[in-house]
Amino acid sequence: MRTEDWKILAAEAQETFNDSLTKAIKLAEFDDSLKSKYDALPSAKGETTDDYGSPTKHPVDVYLKTVPQLVLDITEKDPIDLLKDLKDKKITCVDVLKAYTTAAIIANKLTNCVQEFLPIEALKFAQELDEKYEEKKNLPLYGLPFSIKEMIPFVGRSVTHGSLCYLDRVVDYNADIVNILMDNGAYPFVRTTNPQSLMMLECVSYMHGRTVNTFNSDLTSGGSSGGEGVLNGLYASPFGLGSDIGGSIRSPAAFNGIYGLRTTLGRIPTADYFSCNIGSESILSVTGPLSRSLGTVELVMKSIIDSKPWLVDPTLAAIEWKTFDSQQEKPKFRIGVLMSDGIVTPSPPILRALNIVKEKLASLGNIELVPFEPFEHERTAEILGKLYFEDGARDFKATVADTKEPILEQTTWAIDGAKDLEMHDQWFWNLEKQKYRKQYLKHWMSYTDKQGHVLDAVIAPVFPNVAPKHNTSKYWGYTCQWNLLDYPVLVFPVTIVDENLDVPFKDYKPKNESDEFFYKQYDSPKSFAKAPVNLGLVGLRNTDEKLIEIAKILRQEIGDIFAGQQ
Repeated sequence: MRTEDWKILAAEAQETFNDSLTKAIKLAEFDDSLKSKYDALPSAKGETTDDYGSPTKHPVDVYLKTVPQLVLDITEKDPIDLLKDLKDKKITCVDVLKAYTTAAIIANKLTNCVQEFLPIEALKFAQELDEKYEEKKNLPLYGLPFSIKEMIPFVGRSVTHGSLCYLDRVVDYNADIVNILMDNGAYPFVRTTNPQSLMMLECVSYMHGRTVNTFNSDLTSGGSSGGEGVLNGLYASPFGLGSDIGGSIRSPAAFNGIYGLRTTLGRIPTADYFSCNIGSESILSVTGPLSRSLGTVELVMKSIIDSKPWLVDPTLAAIEWKTFDSQQEKPKFRIGVLMSDGIVTPSPPILRALNIVKEKLASLGNIELVPFEPFEHERTAEILGKLYFEDGARDFKATVADTKEPILEQTTWAIDGAKDLEMHDQWFWNLEKQKYRKQYLKHWMSYTDKQGHVLDAVIAPVFPNVAPKHNTSKYWGYTCQWNLLDYPVLVFPVTIVDENLDVPFKDYKPKNESDEFFYKQYDSPKSFAKAPVNLGLVGLRNTDEKLIEIAKILRQEIGDIFAGQQ
């Protein structure tokens, strides 16, 4: 653990980034014209990591005008279609890598979403795939580069999870999930940003600065997998890996208009990651994919689970990936709709999205919609308030003690009130967790119809609002609810904030302080211009596959919300 002053360490982290950027630009082969455009771009990265630069208002617009069309022809293509081109040898793996590296370099300057580029290792892997085409072409993910959150171990790199003192924690191995994906033909090409402590629905740290939203830089990228949300939101990665203990896959996916899957604990590997409170098993983090492509999310999940990861990671359950037969009659689904958790009322665009989905699904013969009421969601904050930081945040505070790294506002909010629990207190709150899980399952099952059909899923908000303004993500009840229960959630896009339709409530009387805070935050749809509106599909444990099948129906009915926008 490093002990130098945090500003010295922050400068060192930026040196590492700049070195990787120089090598990435060389790999991407920027010509003079593109280099000139790149140099002129407004930057979301300042001179230091506590300086947040001068990002452009709408990064996606500038991104699309800057990236060369030949690159966009590759990166804007659905990764499933790009895979077909790779397997048919219509394009080489090296050309795909160069295109995505170009896209990621430009995306990063506009949003500050990349922690470190991996040009040397990625090029070596892509070249080997090209050289061994006949041997490798049938691998399910042949030739796709992918992004990984900084906390996920990658050989030869420091894993800090946002704390500068860990710059010397250089690992000599790849995380199991990285090895599995590489065995399936994919390979990491960038490491993406995550925040100080990981425990925030934003993405800011003294390692990299602040990551801003894909569509509106006044808004947060989400967290803690914020870099993944933005890089994939800009289509500058085919897919990425994030982690989620309180909403860290779902909020970045929702805030950046893409798909993100909070998997059931025990489906895919996470046991060899680093984070604060490592060793605590009261509430465990899970891994999942983020992508603009639902088909890619499904393929990545299937590829990982088909590899039988439980033979590598003993914490996993030996549950095969279940495939639905598309040739059979359309399956019928009973779906609940949760309009509010009863604590914080969703903002107008979120409520409009819920009504859009209800209207779309109500017209289908194979969908039955059921109003779903929350069950004592206020207990979640009480239980998780104890179990997220059982040590009173001693472990995290130790990471900033010697370096004097300042604790950020959002981190302060997360650890505020944390108490160091005695063993019997830990036991008590874990028993409360198990009690609530059983009661909630009984509540879910109470919606079973007379023919014995159980609710297949519940559609719910992911956050009280669309991507919020910076330093205002101070509520995670809509996400951590499902972490406490260990229910999988698939986030999906529905619409975009509309200045005419999404006007603030009039004469609204807030239910509590949190409700009042978010009511006041949604001051005008103009403040949230271009922000995508996503919702979540929640299922019972180990129904991850079913959520994807339901999301396919939603995708067909809703369509591409960005068609004609970009």
